[in-house]
Amino acid sequence: PTAAAITLTTHAVGNAILLYHIFSPLLEHDAIDMTHLDPSVIIDTAIPLKNLGHFVALSCILSIAIIWGCQRATLKLSLVNNMIFIGIATVFAQCSFILCGINPMKLPIHTFISALYVTTITVLPITLSAPSGEVIASSQHGKSRLNYEAVVAYLFGPISNNSNPSTKNKQQLYQRKVQRMHQYSTLGTLIGMCACAIFRVLDHGMQIQRYPMPIIIGATVGRVGGVLMTVLVTVTVE
Repeated sequence: PTAAAITLTTHAVGNAILLYHIFSPLLEHDAIDMTHLDPSVIIDTAIPLKNLGHFVALSCILSIAIIWGCQRATLKLSLVNNMIFIGIATVFAQCSFILCGINPMKLPIHTFISALYVTTITVLPITLSAPSGEVIASSQHGKSRLNYEAVVAYLFGPISNNSNPSTKNKQQLYQRKVQRMHQYSTLGTLIGMCACAIFRVLDHGMQIQRYPMPIIIGATVGRVGGVLMTVLVTVTVE
């Protein structure tokens, strides 16, 4: 699973670098301009949509380029199929923000773009690099389609144990390792997102508390931590 480990690590670290280069100059500049403002006003001042949309768009392009470049993956799903799945997952991501104490109806465009970012960094590596038999099924017309229930089980269910005697043991081991990598990185994303969202309630007036930076930073840093942990566990233990 070396290729999968390199792909996920490069993908997570690449998004973290992109996050720093896009938002760091903005937050440093705004910190100077907002010095005289009350901390609660600073926290309630959302990040400009232009910067947020620019970051998410570049992140999507970077994600696809890294995944295809590292694994030379073929397009297993049609563009329409990917867009439908990402759209459905984005809606669920918006609902999950409620667990982070965020009202999805407040600044809805910011919330939607943030949910889209969390979704793309989570599901694109699966639709482009996960073993096809795990999450992709063939339709009646011979075209590939995504099995949504299988995706949920793949990310949050027990590690699959394919008992098919025709499948080689090495292939089974490879699939289990890759699944563990995707599960740990996804859990890291969700845990980081929820943990950082808590800092929004602190009245410190920090620039990183401005919405939706806690979601973006938490998901990015959490994914980096989850990927690094799963690489260490998967590569060294098994």
